Amino acid sequence: MTLLTLMPRLRGARWLTAFILAALSWCLSGCSQRELCYDHSHVSPVILEFDWSQAPDATPASMVVWFFSVSSDEAYRFEITGGDGVSRSRFDGLVNVRPGSYRVLCHNGSTDNNSEDGETFEAYRILTRSDAVLSPMMRSDDAPLPDSAGAQPVRSQASPLYAHVPDGVVTIEPAADHDTYVRFTPREVTAVYEVVITGVENMRSDTEASAVLTGMAEAWSPAGDTPAGCEVAVPFGLRQDGPDCLRGSLVTFGDRAPHDVRHTLRVYTSYKYYYDFDVTDRLHDAADPRHVVIELEGIKLPAGDGMTPGVSDWGDAGDVEVLM
Repeated sequence: MTLLTLMPRLRGARWLTAFILAALSWCLSGCSQRELCYDHSHVSPVILEFDWSQAPDATPASMVVWFFSVSSDEAYRFEITGGDGVSRSRFDGLVNVRPGSYRVLCHNGSTDNNSEDGETFEAYRILTRSDAVLSPMMRSDDAPLPDSAGAQPVRSQASPLYAHVPDGVVTIEPAADHDTYVRFTPREVTAVYEVVITGVENMRSDTEASAVLTGMAEAWSPAGDTPAGCEVAVPFGLRQDGPDCLRGSLVTFGDRAPHDVRHTLRVYTSYKYYYDFDVTDRLHDAADPRHVVIELEGIKLPAGDGMTPGVSDWGDAGDVEVLM
């Protein structure tokens, strides 16, 4: 077991008060030699253990652990690094936390797209940044969202998120005669959608395409251990896979309950035509809502050249029937 003692992150004005008092004490003491204090009775050791049986294929670069006090605005954040995707026991370790009662959680950190937000357990969430509809095609010009999306904001897809929120409250005693253990069992809380579109007519080698999926959850919330926030539209790239097939995938926080929002998958092409598929039932009826394969068919691209730089308006190619 690797023993790690990490610095806590305190919220509120307490850290500032402590800093000022420490600075004043140093100034008053001048340059006289002082004995170091080895009395750590104000904190207690907590042993962290991670059980990866629910996410055997996860390869996190780091793990973030939060202790949110249930009686004050105090919180401790630890980020344990050193994971190499093989020896994940490196995340097991020791942290020092002030005695009290806490709600705790863990999730993987050091990701490309996920960011943390919120100052309390109830408000804390993981979400992604704002994005452009055509960002997967490296285009800055705008493109219309499906009517069903309304005013949904566009957010980038998530990085795979592995998290665990243990039930109940963890109580840490001062100078306890026994060790305090917190055992985490991270599992995948994001959803992965694989999209395969076959029967694409008139596709050329220089044809570009991307898509957006509407009605996805904005964030993941530990308070409910569930998708949370408003509904957002998530763009993702499509690549050619053979002469008449487009293929892509995206990672989202899933579909927010009560699952009464319609989901449209709109495909954009470099011909400046878009194609709509209603995939609501595919998502809502999926056997495994965390891993969904969406198979579609029937896009007819216009014959001839691709996008003309002087053309600014997008053309609606009409809804495409989703074959079951």
